[in-house]
Amino acid sequence: MEAIRAFRHEDIPRVAELFSSTFTHNGNSPLPGPDTYLQRVFFESPLHEEDMPSFVYLDARGSIVGFIGVQPRRLCLRGRRIRAAVATKLMVAPAARGSFAAARLLNRAFAGPQDVLFSDLSNDAGRRLFEGFGGVTVLPLSLQWQRPVRPARHALSWLRARGVPAVITQGLRPLGAIADAVVARLGPGRVGASLAGHTTEDLPLDVLATHLGALCADRALRPEYDEPSLRWMLNVAERNEPDRVLRRRLVRDPHGEIVGWFVYYLGPGAESEDVRAALLLPAHRPLGVGVLETPRHPAGDPERGCVPESLGGRVVSRAFS
Repeated sequence: MEAIRAFRHEDIPRVAELFSSTFTHNGNSPLPGPDTYLQRVFFESPLHEEDMPSFVYLDARGSIVGFIGVQPRRLCLRGRRIRAAVATKLMVAPAARGSFAAARLLNRAFAGPQDVLFSDLSNDAGRRLFEGFGGVTVLPLSLQWQRPVRPARHALSWLRARGVPAVITQGLRPLGAIADAVVARLGPGRVGASLAGHTTEDLPLDVLATHLGALCADRALRPEYDEPSLRWMLNVAERNEPDRVLRRRLVRDPHGEIVGWFVYYLGPGAESEDVRAALLLPAHRPLGVGVLETPRHPAGDPERGCVPESLGGRVVSRAFS
């Protein structure tokens, strides 16, 4: 008889196999060490709660053919603490996709004790399933878009990632550097002038934990993280991208006061492909993307790539969702 039960430690090898046969088959990148990833994310989180487990789906023979991850989160809604859960990594073995396993797993997650359930990333099929159970897609907060800070360099990285020979992209880099220098000179305008005197430095975890509440104070719904939970999330983000360095930067105004922070990945060649989280105090949010154009490599070389176009002070994040 088919059944759903809580995800256990001994299920990790089978769920890791299931991930390889579903997500990678659909064109997603494989997890770096899926066994350790599942252990780290679903059993080692300081936010873990016993009554909000992840679930596996068993077929009539007792074999695991489906999985849904549930990650507890602590939120504050207009001053009231609420329990939240993130539904993630919903997967079903190809041979079991006619069994309604995905719908049953999601229904089980909806039936949990949390006050609100939301999802991080999804394809169209998953979105329709989520909406079928009463979920709502908030389109303005679901968009992913970019603003190239160094457009020529970004374009060459994009071409290289899609198979253009390195000899061509490397040969074009001097011309790209000239083009980017021209764009940088023509582009700052009033935002660039308003950034005079702003500096960035490494962001310590204790500072992040202490000031997160103030940076989110004007938000009706905001996260509640302490230092251990932030350390765990950053550790997960680092291990999920072993070929890139996760950097944390604190932004100060000309008077030395903290005005915000951002977190980004630094790839090979000191190229930053995307900002994973950014938050500014309300008074400084008009600076938006301009603040994020200031990161510097310790050796003095600029780290340039793409930042989200919509940075008006919202938390822009997958790692911190």
